[in-house]
Amino acid sequence: MARNVIIILCVVLVAVSIPVIMALRKSHSQPTLAETTPTPTAPPAEETVSATPSIELPPYGGYSFDNDELVQLSDCAFVGDSICSGLFVYDVLPKDMVVATGNVGIRSLREYTFDINGGTYTALEALKVIDPKYVIFSMGMNDINMTSEETYCQNYLSFLADTQAELPSAKLYVASITPIDAGSNFASNDKIDRYNAAAKAAVEQAGYGFIDVTTHLRNDTGGLNPDCGGGDGIHVNKLGYYSMLTDVAKRLVADRH
Repeated sequence: MARNVIIILCVVLVAVSIPVIMALRKSHSQPTLAETTPTPTAPPAEETVSATPSIELPPYGGYSFDNDELVQLSDCAFVGDSICSGLFVYDVLPKDMVVATGNVGIRSLREYTFDINGGTYTALEALKVIDPKYVIFSMGMNDINMTSEETYCQNYLSFLADTQAELPSAKLYVASITPIDAGSNFASNDKIDRYNAAAKAAVEQAGYGFIDVTTHLRNDTGGLNPDCGGGDGIHVNKLGYYSMLTDVAKRLVADRH
């Protein structure tokens, strides 16, 4: 009798234990919510790199440049005539950033050589040596009395296309022809305005940039502001170059954003 009771108890104990053991095994075999849900991690902090410009432009005549503007100007090469060459003549920019000399026009640019970084090069060769991010073409005063508006634009588009082929990653801009003294007999500001309007339409249609550096150089008469003039009614002085570079820098920063 006692033996039968013991056997019955053992059977009951086994029957009760099996579901408990199975439940325990199941609970251990299934991952918990904490195990299945990934712990969110904060994204890595963005590293802020402040670029350092390679040029210095101390405040002058009420003009000043912030770091971003200086960085953009540091990546430029300027190509042009005697007005453009004043950028280094007045010690505004380093000479090796300026591919310019007197009497140059866009119609004759290919005929000239320029001393850059210890060598003598054509304009296109010089630009390849400099390898700028931006090329600013600044000329036209020697063209407006020699070519028609249509030819002026064609000459520009031809040289822009050749430059882009040599520097495919560079962004190309044409700066407007600067104003002259209202009483100058060299040309008229109305004529300059017509050539500027034609060039703006042509280069922008072709996908290049056009920068107005003329407006802020003018006085109330529409002529060259004497404060910005170089004394001959045509060329500009250091204050004029700061005005021009301000227009260029603001455009470059705006286009980058």
